Amino acid sequence: MRIVLAMLMLAGLGGLAMPTTPTPTPGTDGAASRHATEPDDADDPLSNDACVRCHPLEGAEWLGSPHQTSFSEATFQTAITIEPRAFCRRCHAPEVDPSRPHTADAGALGVACTTCHVHDEAVLAAPLRPAVDASALPAPHAIVRSETFATADACARCHEFPFPDTALRDQPLAMQRTVSEHAASRFADRSCADCHMPRDADGRRSHAFSASRDPQLLRSAVQVTTERIDATTVRVTLRPGEVGHAFPTGDLLRRLEIGAAAVLADGEGPSRRRFLARHFGSRMQRSGVRLRDELHDDRVPPVGERVVELPVPASQGRPIRWWVEYQRVAHQRSFDEADAALDGVVTLAGGTIPAKPEPPR
Repeated sequence: MRIVLAMLMLAGLGGLAMPTTPTPTPGTDGAASRHATEPDDADDPLSNDACVRCHPLEGAEWLGSPHQTSFSEATFQTAITIEPRAFCRRCHAPEVDPSRPHTADAGALGVACTTCHVHDEAVLAAPLRPAVDASALPAPHAIVRSETFATADACARCHEFPFPDTALRDQPLAMQRTVSEHAASRFADRSCADCHMPRDADGRRSHAFSASRDPQLLRSAVQVTTERIDATTVRVTLRPGEVGHAFPTGDLLRRLEIGAAAVLADGEGPSRRRFLARHFGSRMQRSGVRLRDELHDDRVPPVGERVVELPVPASQGRPIRWWVEYQRVAHQRSFDEADAALDGVVTLAGGTIPAKPEPPR
């Protein structure tokens, strides 16, 4: 049941589109795209094929990006096969009507150009920068330039929403809350695009959507310092780096592993590990429905720090190796957090702390 629970959590990561802002960004109201039940017609200037044809650089970046593969990615395919819910497909395959039966090739576009940009028979875009002349940018379609589209609210539909059991709760429980975390960060005055769609030398934004598959971006998100506070204990302090939300954010099964082990003459001693994440439990209602509750959240906060102290066995008078890893968890095999199947690991920091000198006698 724990394995299934974890997979169901993964399957729901796309979530129902429920923006937290009073006025949702145009085109992000939770409805399926206007192309949801229509074939992608390359002759239609508002089709995804037309977007890629007329914007080849952006199209090439989007192809293979986390947005384009949001449905076809292997881990999500495993989860959606176990639990083929419309709830999940609303964000992972928004170009397909979520009420249609699940098929292996449905949603091959993933989050498409049209998903974010097409609204009411026009292309939605951010305001032009002052140095750009609009008359020099002819287009075969209408363009609506929105101030909101240039803010974090443009991403709210798929990156801030509650669990699907909201109607059964007194208070909604966020399944993802990245937009709220961003509002509490020191980068609240910047958009998500500033980090995840950086501009090139010509001012053009990248459409590769760098995120948790980008080791360099991950390493820039956290600052790590370590110290040996006594002969057998290591203190690891983590502070937010160039990141505008808690770390890790979004997916419930993403976590940091903080670990340490004594360096012995013939290898390493037993390791000590702690996992930083949103930690959940469950409870059974009288109706027989089981609800998931958040027990505590010990991720790196958007502002402040997270301090972890690890007592390391067999480390008296010996060096201690330590590490910080970003882990993508496919599912838990048991109730033991360490007993998890991983679908990706990135080492963020690590090193060896010399043995602490023995006090004089």
